[in-house]
Amino acid sequence: MVGRFKESLVALILLASFLGVAAERSFLFYTEYPTVLISPDRELSLEMVLQNIGPSPETVFLKVDGPSGWNTWFETSSYPILRIGAVYLLPDPEKKITIKFRAKPPSGAKAGTYTFTLTASTADNKLSQTASVQILLQAAQVPEAPKETGLALSVSYPSVENPAGKDFTYDITIRNEAGSERVVNLRAQVPSFWRAYFTPRWQTDTRITSLKIAANSSDTVRFVVTPPVGVDQGEYPLVFLAQADGDTATLNLKAVVTGTYDLRLATEAEVTGQGDTRNIRAVEGKERVFTLYLWNAGTAPITGLSFYAIKPSGWEVTFEPEKLEELHPLSLTMKPEKVTVKIKPAARAIPGDYNVTLTAAATQDRKQMDLRVTVGASMGWGWVGVGVVVVVVAGLTGVFVRLGRR
Repeated sequence: MVGRFKESLVALILLASFLGVAAERSFLFYTEYPTVLISPDRELSLEMVLQNIGPSPETVFLKVDGPSGWNTWFETSSYPILRIGAVYLLPDPEKKITIKFRAKPPSGAKAGTYTFTLTASTADNKLSQTASVQILLQAAQVPEAPKETGLALSVSYPSVENPAGKDFTYDITIRNEAGSERVVNLRAQVPSFWRAYFTPRWQTDTRITSLKIAANSSDTVRFVVTPPVGVDQGEYPLVFLAQADGDTATLNLKAVVTGTYDLRLATEAEVTGQGDTRNIRAVEGKERVFTLYLWNAGTAPITGLSFYAIKPSGWEVTFEPEKLEELHPLSLTMKPEKVTVKIKPAARAIPGDYNVTLTAAATQDRKQMDLRVTVGASMGWGWVGVGVVVVVVAGLTGVFVRLGRR
């Protein structure tokens, strides 16, 4: 009986001892890749694993010891990316927390092996785990000297300036420096919605994509680029490419778009559908007001716009305003400008049709408008005519009366 009691007591002591061991605080800190290889221009990003296999939560603080000059830190492995100095671990033997160890070599670091000791410690410093990480830093690679291409490109005018809507043309000389005849393929890199094509220099109606060039000889092709309608002013990079048997030569070009200028003149009837046309009426010696509409149908502002008129002798033509400093494109203003034109025929102008030419002129463009002005007699002369008729009629009536009495 006493023997059985002793055996039971020993079993209980062993069980209690086992349970006590199982309930001890513990956590794991490790990486699956303790040795890594990087180049001098790259940063290390290495996953580290933390796992709480104890009975209670733990706050684990992180520390790095390693060579001087290196920039090292820990960060989260998922978005948002945050730099961290500690991790809170819940008791769960099945849950692994992944963080990242980051290391950046100093400028000019020599190739070799660099060892870092990563330490994770609990807040009370009673538990601590370390992980050793070796970084094998490669030597900087010396870039290979560029191979000499068997093609050479040249152009006399690499930058061409044109208004929008005009083609940009480049005459490019291609030299085949190889010892045999080769077929040279032509390519181009242009901005979106631009069009490009190639032609022989003296056969501009023939479009090509390649040409044969004899050994150690040259040929010239014409590279034509068309910008899209409404392209903005500015500088646009272009690249011409020639390829043959694995050799590629490129030539950087530039297209400078200056914008277009298109001055338009119109009458009120032409713009609004009613009002004055290009045939107007006026009275001798009387001022006649005419509204001139104008706008810029181009893409660049017209500046320093002045107005003047070609008119019959003795007439007066004035403009309000006399000058416009700037006329912006209609696509920006969305409405035409108005200029008041005051036309005054000579005081004794003979009734009839006269021609008046209105001109709007600037450095960039100029336009004219011909007006036919029909001049009529004033009402004063009309009453004079009526008076003359009355006198003549009265005189004739008196003559007839006298003759009748006889």
